[in-house]
Amino acid sequence: MNIPVHSSYIRRKDMDSVLNCLVSDAVGPGELGERLVKLARETLGLDSALTFRSPVDALLAALEALGMARGTRVAASALSPAWYARAFESYGVEPIWLDVAADSGLPGPSELERARERGAVALVYRAPYGLVPDPVWFAELGMPLVEDVSSSLGARFGERSAGSLGALTLIGLEQADVLTAGGGALLAASSRREGTVLKNLADRFPPELRLPDMNAALAIAQLKELERAASRRREIRELLGQALARSRHAPLVQPGDGESAAFGLPIVIGSGAKEARAYARKKDIETAGAFDASVQAAGLVPEGECPRAAALVLRCVLFPLHPKLGKNGAQKLSRVLATLP
Repeated sequence: MNIPVHSSYIRRKDMDSVLNCLVSDAVGPGELGERLVKLARETLGLDSALTFRSPVDALLAALEALGMARGTRVAASALSPAWYARAFESYGVEPIWLDVAADSGLPGPSELERARERGAVALVYRAPYGLVPDPVWFAELGMPLVEDVSSSLGARFGERSAGSLGALTLIGLEQADVLTAGGGALLAASSRREGTVLKNLADRFPPELRLPDMNAALAIAQLKELERAASRRREIRELLGQALARSRHAPLVQPGDGESAAFGLPIVIGSGAKEARAYARKKDIETAGAFDASVQAAGLVPEGECPRAAALVLRCVLFPLHPKLGKNGAQKLSRVLATLP
């Protein structure tokens, strides 16, 4: 049995809405998109939200909502997805790429302070693979924050949930995101002030930029299962963690007292990442370079500027961690992790 590195969590009974959409005369943006927004507001405690066909469009809308002027500087992690660079270039802002902590892959307080010293006027912060930053890091930052929770939705830090830390929240709906809808994104605001800004922007985005109902139907099914799926992933993560403790490799760690959403299992390989991946492949376990799609991996960060991010690109391997693993799959993966070369 081959175990894929990513797998959506949609039960058969949840497919009815998707099939109904497919056979209807309206598969473009419409009622289901509005239903998704309503459900997201209720489930995640949002004031308002807009749907987009692409996370790139959602990020462009976020920059517009924050009133970013061309030529201003915006900070983001060097491990952010490469499409960040395309969005920044398209909008006309200058990126400041931040290095990360070697054990978590997160830009910490010192890097955030460095961004401010270098003239950043806004921050787009994406926590990878279910992790969540300490809210204290942003308390005195003095710049607006766009929190990208595409791969950390469901994480918590004390009373604060991932998605409640910034002025705006970006929720991707791509294949490798927590909510998988075959593509797209939500841009949301938790407070009434930013919510009003989003509502005022809504009419500026034509239907061709909004999420089609077919994708919205998939997202609705996933959002309804958000807590159940996160709980199951945490159970599996505990089992896999016990096996990993017997190896010489370590996963990325959640800083402080935060509770990770346990989305994916990124492991920092002590040496020989290629050998570890080849070994897993022989055992029918799919893996991926955890940050192969990052701006750092794409060569868009000046050489030597973010050495810890560069090291994680080379050494961090993503192993499967999703509810579809099941008991047998989790046991099989545990044996592989315990014996990784």
